[in-house]
Amino acid sequence: MNDWPLVTILIPMRNEHRFIATCLDSVLANDYPKARVEVLVIDGMSTDDSREIVEAYRQRHPHIRLLSSPKRLQVAALNIGLRQARGEYVVRMDAHTRYASDYVRKCVELLQTTDADNVGGVQRAIGTTYVSRAVAVAITTPFGTGDAYFRYARREMWVDTVYLGAWRRATLEALGGFDESWAVNEDYELNYRLRRAGGRILLSPEITCFYYVRASLEELATQYFRYGFWKVKTLCSHAESLRWRQLAPCVLVIGLLASIALLPFR
Repeated sequence: MNDWPLVTILIPMRNEHRFIATCLDSVLANDYPKARVEVLVIDGMSTDDSREIVEAYRQRHPHIRLLSSPKRLQVAALNIGLRQARGEYVVRMDAHTRYASDYVRKCVELLQTTDADNVGGVQRAIGTTYVSRAVAVAITTPFGTGDAYFRYARREMWVDTVYLGAWRRATLEALGGFDESWAVNEDYELNYRLRRAGGRILLSPEITCFYYVRASLEELATQYFRYGFWKVKTLCSHAESLRWRQLAPCVLVIGLLASIALLPFR
């Protein structure tokens, strides 16, 4: 790539002390020139030592900034970061994920060389416990993910949504940013509005990242209950945007959780 436009990376965070260092290490290992990147970590008032970890990174790496999100919601944090962003391109990241060394470069290249308005890659699920390893295997199958091609795609394709995403900043600003009435599923809701406005979303398996599945039954149950609730809300508000089989991941994980919970009684 001959031109290196300025890129803003947005990382919303709350109580991610187990993973934020791994996330930032992978960001710093990216081959995109650091002088052309700003990293905005937006903290939702963490009660663990996440802020202290990020602050230590910030002191060593001036292109990392730590912002605060009093609302404690990921969607609000994303909008705070977007308002502070200076980059021509915005790459969203998750603190619970680590990224391939060419992740940022591949995102920018696709935005520059295709008609895509949002691009994303394949999410590789990683489990660190018995429970999370079982779920990681399950959610990498079509049945376990419904239409979430970003979990198993092997070819480049136009899709309805991607994991995380990367955009021209002007695209996000034209859409008015993320809708803060959506505490969860805000990415799909934004992509729905993007598609309604004529935008296109491209998934490429050459863009890869590694997502750490929630480690305990309690964490998984909470996460997928929230996913299911907000998927239903999306169905009710934008019925034409979703298909019922997209609820398959929630149904599958609930079944897995029930099976694991019953193991001691067998």
